[in-house]
This record gives sequence, structure tokens and C-alpha cells, in this order.
Amino acid sequence: MRITALVMSGGRGSRLGSVDKGSVKLCGKPMIAWVLDNLTNAGVDRVVVSVSRRSSTTLSLVRELYHHDVYISSGVGYVEDLSFALRLLTPRPLLTMPVDTPLITPDLIIDFVRRGIGVGKPVVNMIGPFGYVGVTLFNGSMGDWSDVKYDTPLVMDVDTPEDLDKAKRLCSALLQSNHHSI
Repeated sequence: MRITALVMSGGRGSRLGSVDKGSVKLCGKPMIAWVLDNLTNAGVDRVVVSVSRRSSTTLSLVRELYHHDVYISSGVGYVEDLSFALRLLTPRPLLTMPVDTPLITPDLIIDFVRRGIGVGKPVVNMIGPFGYVGVTLFNGSMGDWSDVKYDTPLVMDVDTPEDLDKAKRLCSALLQSNHHSI
């Protein structure tokens, strides 16, 4: 898949107790590892990980376990960091995924990119059963956008302790059933 992905992992994690979300373990594996493995297994051509000073553990994990490009963001805020990264990374389409979306499987990523390119809008957002999850496909410059909705609970972001508990239950069920490769 000829696409670049940007993994956003420089936030405060304040709703989850001010943690470095990328290092939070889910089914024995840090969330950053789930996201990077899912992108790799989806056939994404290039991955860039955006971290900040707050996400030093995630930065260490990326440098030790993966060979992806790393961008050190300001950590001011998601919108500011994303806006800056969009100016740095010019290839389009560009897929952005927050580090707190570890259950979005390679199949879902492939489907979203395919559908997102087919929409023909400059910006396409992924929506799960509970709303936007921060996964966006940039086909061009900012402008008109469209949404692609998924009804599976796997399209979720982990923002709160309750979200983390739900993700752990889903992850355990998936690993036990072996119906999905996450």
C-alpha cells in the first residue's frame, strides 16, 4: 500500500491519569506496538511516529523495537502538533492514527484507506460506534471532508480508565477467539 502513516503519540494522557499512552500495556503489549504492528500488517509503506517530551517511554520503545522515523513534537496540543506535522509530511494520501487506537486491525485500516481514497474528498475521518476516534486520511490539502462509519467496537480510542478496561476485554476476547489478527 503506497501510503504514509503518522502515529500521533505526544499527548498528555490526562483523562487516563496523565500517562504516556503509547507505553500502556494492552494484552501484554504496549499500545504503540499494537498500532505499529497493525499498520505494518496492513502494508503501510512508511510510518512516522510523533512523540513529545511527555512520551519518552514510547520514544524508547519505538527506537528499540522499530525502525520508523520519529518526529519530536512540541506537545502543546493534538491540533497544533498535527497541523505542524501535516506541513512537514507532504506525501498524500497520509493516514493519521492516534496511539490510543490499538484495536483497529490491519483489515480495518486497509478498508478505511480504500474507502477514504474512493470518497474523493481532501479529508476523510473514521467514526466508530461512539464517535470520532482521531483516525484521518488526508488525500489533499485541508478542505471539504467526509466520514466513514464502522459499527465494530474495535474502532475505539482509549481515553479513560473505562475505555482501557473495555479495550482489555475486547483484546482478550479477540486473542482467545483468534478470529481477528490484531
